[in-house]
Amino acid sequence: MASTTQSGMANLPMEQSMLHFAELVKEKLPALHDLIKDDMHTNVDHEHFFTKIVGIFKESHPEVYDQVLEKRPKHHQDAINKFFDGRISADEASDILEAADTQDEPVATDNKIKHPVAPNCLVHKTFSSHPEFPVYTRVKHIKHDVDIEFENWGKTINQTPAITFYPENVEDVKAIVSYSVKTGRGVRVSGYRHSWAPLFGRNEQQNNGNVMIAMLSDVTTNFLPNFTSLSTPLFQDEINPLKSIDKVDPAHVNGVALADGKQYIRVGAATTNERFRRWCLTEGQVTLPMNIIEVEITMGGANAPICHGAGLQHATLSDLVRAIEYVDVNGEWQKVDMSTPDLLKAAAGCFGLLGVVTHITYECDPIATAVMRPIKMDVIRAIPPPPEMKYSDIPEALRPDKPLTEEEMAEEMAEAQQEFERRANSDYYAEWFWFPYSNKVWVNTWSIDKDTITDVVEYPVSKKVSKQVFSTIALNIAQIVFKDGLELLPEMQTAAISYLAMKNLPEVAADGKPIRTLIPNALHFQRGVTNIRVRDLEVEFPLQAKPGTTEERDYTNVQRAWWQAILACYAKKDKCPQRMPLEMRIMGSSEVTMAPQRGHKLGTCSIEILTLHAAAKIWKPYAQEVLDQWMSLKDADGKQLMIKPHWAKEWNELEVRGKPWPEILKTESYAEQIPEFKSLLAAIGKKHGWTLEDIQRTFSNDLFDYLFFDDIVAASPHPTILTRQATMRGGKANYFKQLIEAELIVFRRLFTSLRPKFL
Repeated sequence: MASTTQSGMANLPMEQSMLHFAELVKEKLPALHDLIKDDMHTNVDHEHFFTKIVGIFKESHPEVYDQVLEKRPKHHQDAINKFFDGRISADEASDILEAADTQDEPVATDNKIKHPVAPNCLVHKTFSSHPEFPVYTRVKHIKHDVDIEFENWGKTINQTPAITFYPENVEDVKAIVSYSVKTGRGVRVSGYRHSWAPLFGRNEQQNNGNVMIAMLSDVTTNFLPNFTSLSTPLFQDEINPLKSIDKVDPAHVNGVALADGKQYIRVGAATTNERFRRWCLTEGQVTLPMNIIEVEITMGGANAPICHGAGLQHATLSDLVRAIEYVDVNGEWQKVDMSTPDLLKAAAGCFGLLGVVTHITYECDPIATAVMRPIKMDVIRAIPPPPEMKYSDIPEALRPDKPLTEEEMAEEMAEAQQEFERRANSDYYAEWFWFPYSNKVWVNTWSIDKDTITDVVEYPVSKKVSKQVFSTIALNIAQIVFKDGLELLPEMQTAAISYLAMKNLPEVAADGKPIRTLIPNALHFQRGVTNIRVRDLEVEFPLQAKPGTTEERDYTNVQRAWWQAILACYAKKDKCPQRMPLEMRIMGSSEVTMAPQRGHKLGTCSIEILTLHAAAKIWKPYAQEVLDQWMSLKDADGKQLMIKPHWAKEWNELEVRGKPWPEILKTESYAEQIPEFKSLLAAIGKKHGWTLEDIQRTFSNDLFDYLFFDDIVAASPHPTILTRQATMRGGKANYFKQLIEAELIVFRRLFTSLRPKFL
């Protein structure tokens, strides 16, 4: 057994690490020491454990606790305080929040928004705050904010659009786009802001003169904790036509009639996964066959960057799209559907470059039952080490509990390999989670039962959802306390967070009854995870055939990528830049033009590493090291695998073989797809009356200018528009200074578009 010194703690099994951690914090947090020891011996009730954890942090570091809650309304704070003080249960706290919010909902009058948050949180300005704004009758009455800072959920993007609009219907969107074109402004759209990559507006930190269309309210997107997933509907944005959900007939998509219970479902782009989940269960009786976990994300936000779920028989969300409706640069409402399948493959995952997507029609499956048996398996058995990996390379804490002979080890690994491949090849849904320094992997692979949807349970039940949400609040408080309040070794902090996270995940015993729940519930098995801010790198690479075969999948590279990340995590245990899980999903191929999974005949491995936002300063070098190892993977012929990033995750600031990753994507990874994509966009434009120059000028940003529009020089806005923008941003006293800034913005865009020609 490894030494129990502080430096050797990460080589201990998780339970011993936590006991060691408890001893080391005994003087500063004696209550935490006692709680951990009690939990080890008696398995403290899940809800009680988390209330005690936060109670300890609240008592020892009240300023951190107050910081987390200070931007919530007072009645939210009261309910949360009562829960963490142990006076009420999570379910009772949820009931209190619901009762209070029926009396205190967000309201809006004319164009001025009233927000149910502390008045000093945001300063909201409207057109009336800027008399120099030209008066456009329609947009003047659409809810909006002026000069409000935009920050994404992961805090990797910070911008200040000139105006942020909150449209409620297609006519609002048409008016906003027309106004933006007339005033020379670019337009980008945001949902829950969950993407880490620069997919939003242009990158100027100060007022960039452009328009942001926000599909959700700033209260929903700006503040944590987020309560969208609680059973009450009161924490979801107010329903409007951009959040509609309807069954439509084949004529709407110019498609064929569907059989076997499948249906075409048209959703507003602002519809959240939570709203769609509830509709599927109560009205629709259909389901997406796969989805992302988070329920707070909008359907449009998940579709635009080509997001995915898990399972070999499933492609991406964009592969399920049968029609895209959007407002184009001319302010016209357009549609791309199944009558032009090639064009649809580009439009279905177009990053918002067509225009403002208002509605998406998906082909959905009939609702069915997920048969879930989540299990916590030993790390070396969940995904066995690759064949070339030596036993001595396995971290000591992850080795078998009892010494094994080489023959015994080989036999166990053969059985483990067979079980891993069975899950990956056969299960309807397939994903694996490893939290740093845990000796267990949480394996969440499951099958479905199409015949029986009556013998099912709500999952998670509303009380469990409440517990999950409040547990994630506790984890977020813990990361802030460990970052700012306790001078502990990073490996101890990481082990503690991993322990808390693993405790929050379900498990079914080998002889236990499986969880039978409807697919929409199973896809969103964990609620409230957006309450924990993280950083995230994810790549996709193709599965290979075993030597001598064409159809039999070889998972050796999957195992290599998995263990490369585990060993990297142990190698950096002095600083622990990775403080959240390593996740891996096996999924299918894709036919969407710009999908990272496109052309993967045998399927795709999607693998990612995450960390807490508290470790952001040390994250990038570590992410680069792991990426370098993943990029070294080769096929059976020694050829480097084509490895691509998930468009919505972190990749734009990383390098591949010493070059910026965006350059590699442009010149190598997507060298054939980018011209094809542009050609398809141009074909859509020809049908609908616009050009690539039009969409570059209005709907692009810095990243897409470089990737797709480097050969297009956007026309400079009319001088009177520059004058108006300059006056708007600082008043007449700073007119000439602001005018120069406006000209510089145009120059920078021109330089960005021309730069590749001279490099």
